[in-house]
Amino acid sequence: MQKIISVLKELSVQHDVKNYNWQIPESCPLAIPDHITSNFDRNIYLKENLHTMLKQGDCMSIYYWMIQEWGGIASFKRNDINDAKILKFIKELDKKSLTKISFERISSFSKVASFMKPAEYVIYDSRVIYALNWLLFNYAPAIELFPQPQGRNSELVKYDMQTILRLSGKQHAYRSHKKAYQKYCELMKGLSVEVYGQDSQPYLLEMLLFDIAPQHIVKDIENRVSLKIDLELKT
Repeated sequence: MQKIISVLKELSVQHDVKNYNWQIPESCPLAIPDHITSNFDRNIYLKENLHTMLKQGDCMSIYYWMIQEWGGIASFKRNDINDAKILKFIKELDKKSLTKISFERISSFSKVASFMKPAEYVIYDSRVIYALNWLLFNYAPAIELFPQPQGRNSELVKYDMQTILRLSGKQHAYRSHKKAYQKYCELMKGLSVEVYGQDSQPYLLEMLLFDIAPQHIVKDIENRVSLKIDLELKT
């Protein structure tokens, strides 16, 4: 574990998390003070304060804003079936075990969880899991890997992580969908404290991994991985 902590600390110095550039849509239901101008600070304010609105208004509308508008997953349409899926997921969080149906939508639902309780839950994003799995595989092989949701980033699509890991010949195991999200949040909380300090929140590490996945992690894969094919021509 100490090795991956050391690597993450180096990465946090090389890639300042304050450069996190995720833009907040103008439709944001929370009024963000005008003096908060950087995308990083605006997202931190949103993380720390949006949950207060869940006690006041239409929670379901805010849940869909988190998924569709802030998260950019417009395909997750509001209807009675999806309403029920969100509420079911929230109940499963308390039970600390997810059904397969809930985990299949973890990229969407974890956004809701992370805004509800930012100190407890972290977004389970395809880019973040891609980066985390690569670092775990190389620097903390005793830790089970996490199932990666389907992603949309073109750089990550070039190198399928599961294929790379299978071709490595090294043994590795993936966590069950039942406990993967819970264990992921626990790991991210612990690592974030090690990297950013005792009072840090786990979303800081999530932001770092999200940012480094398409460039740093992909470049590291390109530098480390090679496939040699020996062709024997018979005449």
